[in-house]
Amino acid sequence: MKDLYRLVRSKINTGSVSELGWVFAGQSATVVLSFVIIKILSGMGPKNYGVYALVVTIAVFIGLSFYGPVAQGYLRFYYHYLEKSTARTFTSLIFRILFVSSAVLLALTFILASVKSFFNMPEPVIFFLFAGIYIITSKVSEFFNSVLNLIRKRKENSILQGMEKSFIIIFLLLLLIMKALVLTNVFAALASVTFMFAAVKIIVFNKFLPREEKRGAGFVKPAQSEMKVRLFQYASPFFIWGFGAWLQLNGEKWIINGLLSTYDVGIYAVMMALVNALVIVPNNIISDFATPIIFQQYSDMENKEKMDSGNHYIRLNMLIIFLLTISSTAITYFWGRQLVILISNKNYTVYWYLLPLLSFGTGMFLTGQAQTVLGMALNQPKKYLVPKVLIGVLAIALNFLLIKYAGINGAAYTVLLIGVIYFFYIALINKRIKRELST
Repeated sequence: MKDLYRLVRSKINTGSVSELGWVFAGQSATVVLSFVIIKILSGMGPKNYGVYALVVTIAVFIGLSFYGPVAQGYLRFYYHYLEKSTARTFTSLIFRILFVSSAVLLALTFILASVKSFFNMPEPVIFFLFAGIYIITSKVSEFFNSVLNLIRKRKENSILQGMEKSFIIIFLLLLLIMKALVLTNVFAALASVTFMFAAVKIIVFNKFLPREEKRGAGFVKPAQSEMKVRLFQYASPFFIWGFGAWLQLNGEKWIINGLLSTYDVGIYAVMMALVNALVIVPNNIISDFATPIIFQQYSDMENKEKMDSGNHYIRLNMLIIFLLTISSTAITYFWGRQLVILISNKNYTVYWYLLPLLSFGTGMFLTGQAQTVLGMALNQPKKYLVPKVLIGVLAIALNFLLIKYAGINGAAYTVLLIGVIYFFYIALINKRIKRELST
């Protein structure tokens, strides 16, 4: 603990607390503004809010299975290429990957919207178009949230995130005033705002990238070929990992929709939005701050002193997230029902008593997730591939079984069981990794 104290104290002296302050202020504002958005959207009723929640799960799937892995690769190797004065060359490769993938996803959106009539779906074609555009642009926007934190532009990132949420609220309030708060209009508003801010973040990020001397195609093409191989070798496990994570984190909403109703999905989604604010968002603040620092410490695998410092950060990160888990569980135990009413209305309080289970289970999962930074920093993300897939499959099996026999209660039981199992599973893998390093 003394080593951790000295580590934190040293960061205070280097001004990192100011950076963390901006992250905390920005994310706190984002949480409050997100609650306002939920409050407005919950007025559509649990059934329509359930449809909205299901669309969001598709956005999460795209993020976890593609944009997230690309972001992980960029975060891991940015400082490596910065030291080689090729960070901008690496970034141009990432831009091209984002552009091509977004264009492909947009084309798929148009195709699915055009054939939706064959599947007897009640929503109009324009709904699918706006929902698809929102899914793509929101993930691109979130990608640049991560990379702006990477280059330590936390102030600019916090301001942009707050502005993005504020514009969404303004658009939704206009729809509410005009009595036009329906799903198609909601996704049109969301798509417009996320598209605008994705573009702004790209411009801001590009502005702060370090300048490099101009190099010809004879250098750039071979360099980017090497970068592409390194990027996808590192990120490839995350594509499968992301699918497993989505099954574990979002699959239950589709099972609830199939076994129960969209109405129940809406109620469950509001509760998970509260868990997101109390557990996941603070975890993201901590991770966004700590992960680039940890990766920077592991940028030179020959420097044992820096690697030991990075290991201290990992331990500190885990400790903070576990304490966050305990405090969030206590808050939801004593004030869960009041908080659900605060962010929505009484129609969503039917299952409020499940909030402590959801909070603790989610927190334990994230504490386990915090341990995986060790393997990622050591360029060994494949070590976590098997547990990620197994946990995802187990989550689906448990959700199907327990929701079928216990309703929404079964989803909470699954979150709790999966969180505890995942924590101990990753701890066991990290123990093996450390043993290999010491030999």
